[in-house]
Amino acid sequence: MVLEGLGQSLRDVLKKVANSSNVDDKLIKEVSKDIQRALLQADVNVKMVLEITKEVERRALTEKPPAGKSGREHVIKIIFDELVKILGEQRTLPLGKQVIMMVGLYGQGKTTTAGKLGRYFHKKGLKVGLIAADVHRPAAYDQLKQIGDKVGVQVYGSPAE
Repeated sequence: MVLEGLGQSLRDVLKKVANSSNVDDKLIKEVSKDIQRALLQADVNVKMVLEITKEVERRALTEKPPAGKSGREHVIKIIFDELVKILGEQRTLPLGKQVIMMVGLYGQGKTTTAGKLGRYFHKKGLKVGLIAADVHRPAAYDQLKQIGDKVGVQVYGSPAE
């Protein structure tokens, strides 16, 4: 799944920093490119990816590590802080009966995200149903059905609409 790949890619980036002998411009640029690649492969918005990596580069190259921390530890903390800004802090979702409606612009990943949420709740043992409500896009139901079948979740809707 995409998120598993993202997690592994980000772990690899952090290992690269942790295993480096020194933190220099070359390492920061390399790590920045690796973060960009990982986030883009996970369908993160390009503008957001560029903002994150620009901020990681800026902070890593200008901030001095706090007393008692190595440059490597400081860069790892910067990467963590910037990723938390976009991905959000960890929180537990209440399990139980609920309705989640996905709303947004065309091509922003609502259908894919709905499938990911369906898989998440299905794995938690809940009964999940995805409802196709996009009546303007011709293949919307088919795409949702394909994702639902892949993650083992029931899909409701009409292929004709």
